[in-house]
Amino acid sequence: MHKIYYYILSVMLLLLYSSCSEDTDGYSENKPKSVSIKLVQQTGFSTKVVDEDNLLSEQTVKNLSVFFTEPSSNVIAYKYVYSGFSSVDDYKLITLPLDPAAVLTKDIYIVANYDNVSALNSVSTLDDLKALTTPAVNKTNNLVPENGFCMYGSTLDFNFNDGTNSPAIVNLIRSCAKIRINVTFPENPTLSTNNSFLIQNAAKYTYVIGRTENNLAAADYFTYAAPIALVDNGAHVYTQTTYVYEADNVPKLYIYTYMNGTSTMQEFSTNLPRPIRNHLFDISIEVYSGDVPSGTKSANENKIGQSAYTYKSTINVYDEKGRKVEY
Repeated sequence: MHKIYYYILSVMLLLLYSSCSEDTDGYSENKPKSVSIKLVQQTGFSTKVVDEDNLLSEQTVKNLSVFFTEPSSNVIAYKYVYSGFSSVDDYKLITLPLDPAAVLTKDIYIVANYDNVSALNSVSTLDDLKALTTPAVNKTNNLVPENGFCMYGSTLDFNFNDGTNSPAIVNLIRSCAKIRINVTFPENPTLSTNNSFLIQNAAKYTYVIGRTENNLAAADYFTYAAPIALVDNGAHVYTQTTYVYEADNVPKLYIYTYMNGTSTMQEFSTNLPRPIRNHLFDISIEVYSGDVPSGTKSANENKIGQSAYTYKSTINVYDEKGRKVEY
């Protein structure tokens, strides 16, 4: 009797195992196929580090749109406007419901933080994408990182069907330059505590995809409506950060200060390099109550108006990989 029970139990277990194996195979055949894209912000500084070179707010991504073309083609083959994405450590991950065997090899184009959905939906060619311009700013509404900088990136000739299931990697490039201003008074750190700056000749917009020349009209440039306060960082360095779109014209930086507690405002200015997307312009200005000391004299020494004060400006430029560049 026990042998019969044992035989029946063995058959039932065998049937159950066979059934489970068939279900697993069926799941493998029917599970959704997808391709993925890993997005990294190419800032020149590690996005794992949050410091003055790489503020957390500058990494804001509110929306992403994906465009595929056949290699070297002008025609958009697949388009996902405001695609969903997930945040993973220091990158964003997009997963799209596409069969790698159908997608094969494609050119990939990504646009981030673009607020005109209608314009994105109307894109049908790469030429349409190149014609897109960034969200506009003006004298009272400057570029603010918390709003999300418009960014663009591409990876060409990527094979989604190489059998590795590896995500495509696309570097996102910000369409604006970062300007960091530091003003000091080396002889007397507290010589002035009421300092501000203003940018003249900033572009209202630029193109989403960078060009050799933007060819913006004169009316497409503006001056900040009012000076912005420079903030003491605690070590008597008066500092502030601002952002301007990439453009052909050279901006001008104005510094305003009330020296030695007087009520007379002193104004001085310096031309900045042409703003290039994803570049950092690190500006240091030293103000002296008389001549610049002989040990620090340089070609960029200037008088402040008709006063006895002088200043020296130093501008260092860093590219999207954090390398110092000449301008």
